[in-house]
Amino acid sequence: MASQHSETVHTPEKSQRNVLVVGAGPVGLAIALRLALAGIVADVVKKESRLGEEPRAVAYYASALITLDKMGVIPDIEKAGFFFSEGFCWRKLIRNDGQGGYTMGDMIARLSIPRDTKEPHDVGGILYLPQRELTKLLFEKATATGLVTVYFEETLVEIEQNASGVDATTRRGDTETIFQASYLVGADGGQSTTRKLLDIPLKGHSWSEKLISIDLLFEDPNLDTKFPTQFIVHPIYWGIITPFKPVEAGKRTLDRCAISLNPEDQTPPMGGIGLSTGLIDSEALCDILEMVILEGESSDLLDIYANEREKAFQIVVDPQSKQNKLRVQSDPDFAHENWLLRQLNSASPKFLEEIGLPFFQQWRVDMKEIVSHLSYCSFVFPKFIQCHTSPRLSSDCKLIPAII
Repeated sequence: MASQHSETVHTPEKSQRNVLVVGAGPVGLAIALRLALAGIVADVVKKESRLGEEPRAVAYYASALITLDKMGVIPDIEKAGFFFSEGFCWRKLIRNDGQGGYTMGDMIARLSIPRDTKEPHDVGGILYLPQRELTKLLFEKATATGLVTVYFEETLVEIEQNASGVDATTRRGDTETIFQASYLVGADGGQSTTRKLLDIPLKGHSWSEKLISIDLLFEDPNLDTKFPTQFIVHPIYWGIITPFKPVEAGKRTLDRCAISLNPEDQTPPMGGIGLSTGLIDSEALCDILEMVILEGESSDLLDIYANEREKAFQIVVDPQSKQNKLRVQSDPDFAHENWLLRQLNSASPKFLEEIGLPFFQQWRVDMKEIVSHLSYCSFVFPKFIQCHTSPRLSSDCKLIPAII
């Protein structure tokens, strides 16, 4: 049997204004689009042969809408998806309707997020679009700029830094390609090859349950159409139901259900916090890259980016996600012992504004504003900063393993 030989292909060095993004999910493509809009060339590599089709995120709200708006894609997303409902609710388990079918359980509490919300920012409501559709939209927008090229079936196998930037080797069959870039961004998910090649451990924990997502046709003539996104509260059979299109009473609608099964795998963030956080992270990172690449600012700013996003994770993302999960995984008959659910049933506008502020003022950060008010040279950062999205950043290194 003849031996197989690998051919190494060197990509032409384009300029010092180019970035390599590993991962062509919505976050990787959002990064590529943002960079292209600033005039920065971006190559994107993805080991799979096509864009992801898995059933994942559906809804985006609060700061995530600001991030999407800055990319100029809100009108396109709304055209492909929809702004709908006044918010979401928590319900008891489905019950027999007495007519041979089932209906949703009694409503426990509800949280209103109407579209006409204007404070503290000019965005409001919940924007619905399945993640796979958002990925396609961002792909089309990014490649249409002429500055973004997406390479499929390219598996990252090696990363090397040098005086001018980064050489990243990918493999497709027997052919190896070396991508040359000023910076590299790893946006290849929880099983990140970028992170593994850089020997960066994935910090955090896994819940004992495994979540699965399924798409199904759902019909309930008695459903409250104002609150079709529903958290089902039960110690065992808990889950989340989210619509794909506007819900009309008595008509079938396609919904995504995230339900709990046996323990096996990592449980993702709950409550619309996972992908939305990745998008918000991408905005902060691109703000910094624009300052470093286009304005000649010090790469030390990357340390500040990592520090600020870790802060947002610890203050907002981690505790909110944990409480979202624990809140639904409880006895529905004692649900009102939970502080938030108890308060929501008698909530004033002031209270709703109060609990919403962290999702605008702490979840998202304006890196340009932070840098403008910060004498970052006076701060001492560790050589490598551990962060939930950017676990390891070096101030004198061209590698940016932003594992989003």
